[in-house]
Amino acid sequence: MSPQINLDSVRAFLGGPNRAVLATLGPTGGPHVVVVDYLVLNDALLLNGRRDRRWVANLRQDPRATALVQDPHAVEHWVSIGGSVEFMREGDDASIEDAKTMSLRYGDDPEQFNGQHRVTWRLVPERVFERTT
Repeated sequence: MSPQINLDSVRAFLGGPNRAVLATLGPTGGPHVVVVDYLVLNDALLLNGRRDRRWVANLRQDPRATALVQDPHAVEHWVSIGGSVEFMREGDDASIEDAKTMSLRYGDDPEQFNGQHRVTWRLVPERVFERTT
């Protein structure tokens, strides 16, 4: 496994209320792309989803993933983070709290996650690329 990469150079950008496009590998090996909420946690991206989501199943089979975050105010500016995910927690109050914390960041209703079976992962960067104008 490659060493983890520090996110300091893109931390301020990633801290904005942007969503990420997450690419995982599907059951046939092809890409599966979905829009997800995230949080920056130390030098990783925290991801959280329902256990029945295709991207969650994909990560259980193959932990490789890439997240792309685009600047909504400058389409030429984006950050790509590729690496492997690490499972953190599932089906507990902490995984629901992760989803609620993310929802507050995006201005969504956190109560929508009550009673859901959630899974939390960390996307540990092995490569980070930023494109600016």
